[in-house]
Amino acid sequence: MQPSPIRELFRVIQQPGMISFAGGLPDPDTFPVEAFASCADVLERDGRTVLQYGASEGYPPLREAIVEMMIGRLGYRPQPEELLVTSGSQQAVDLIARALLDPGDVVVVEAPTYPGTLHCLRNAGARFATVPTDGAGMKVDLLPGVIAAAEGATGRRPKLIYTVPDFSNPSGACMSLERRKQLIELAAELAIPVFEDDPYGRLRFSGQPFPSLKSLAGDAPVVIYASSFSKVLAPGVRVAWTVAAPELIRAMVLMRQGEDLCTSTVTQALVAEYCRRGLLEEHLHHIVTTYARKSRAMQTALTRHLPEGSASWHQPEGGFFFWLELARGDSRSLFESAVEAGVAFVPGGAFYPDPDEQVGDVLSGDAFARLCFTFADDNAIDEGCQRLGGVMSA
Repeated sequence: MQPSPIRELFRVIQQPGMISFAGGLPDPDTFPVEAFASCADVLERDGRTVLQYGASEGYPPLREAIVEMMIGRLGYRPQPEELLVTSGSQQAVDLIARALLDPGDVVVVEAPTYPGTLHCLRNAGARFATVPTDGAGMKVDLLPGVIAAAEGATGRRPKLIYTVPDFSNPSGACMSLERRKQLIELAAELAIPVFEDDPYGRLRFSGQPFPSLKSLAGDAPVVIYASSFSKVLAPGVRVAWTVAAPELIRAMVLMRQGEDLCTSTVTQALVAEYCRRGLLEEHLHHIVTTYARKSRAMQTALTRHLPEGSASWHQPEGGFFFWLELARGDSRSLFESAVEAGVAFVPGGAFYPDPDEQVGDVLSGDAFARLCFTFADDNAIDEGCQRLGGVMSA
């Protein structure tokens, strides 16, 4: 079992005076502490239920709140047997992997992609086939060739296609509408399910939103959809959900009964009450406004402080991240120098199954760096980019 590369970085970035663009952390100043605490009166009202063991599928009032919240995003009202509340999205990935995969099975992932998912899939014995991405997300036109090559090399057709189509971690890219439609058509044709991981979809602060893959799939059970309260409320609540075909949900429920039985009913009740009062929509408006400002601050700071021609990037329209392509292609050595100067980011290799593999036109993950703009305040964003620019000028 391999450690998470980003978790390992936390030992480095907790040094005094360090400005961190490394962890994909929400701004703690946005946490709705007082409003969330006020929801604790649900304990006085429903304490005999809330403090008891709960259903493995999730606390009924929260399940109802999620369904109402997701109708617009999914394009339909999920049925009870299609929905499972989990203890964070990471648990959902783990349960899905164990339900669908046998050791040695192949999963198609974007390059780059979220390393937490790679970690879970590796633990399930998965092997990876990678599809290049660009500013419009996964290059779906290359997917048939990737699938054929993986099947030829392993003798197994891939079991799953994993994607973060909205404001991908780490690249911040959004899959275009045309590619979304192509992906759904291809997945249905090949009978390979698509795992749509959507933690950032509601954090758009510019541009036009795209429909979810789940909504484009219609009645076809080809998409497994997962999302979370971690980025839109607070990661400490550890509450997420999955919408999928009933048979997969049943398998996930059986597996989690031997794991944690259920997500904390107390936490679920607090989140449900927060949603019932209409506070989540108010909070979303606040954090989207805040992150839009911080994104502009990082765009300005990078433009001002990085040496001309040293890096290129696209300003994100939502999410948490800037994804820099480095002219020198040296993010690992740059990271070491940057930490000495008091600023941290995540080297791009952490987001590839094989950091040194050539994926499409990209020589290796070492050509990239991920910078999170949501955690640091505006002054720290400017100072951190100035420190990074100084290192890159040396």
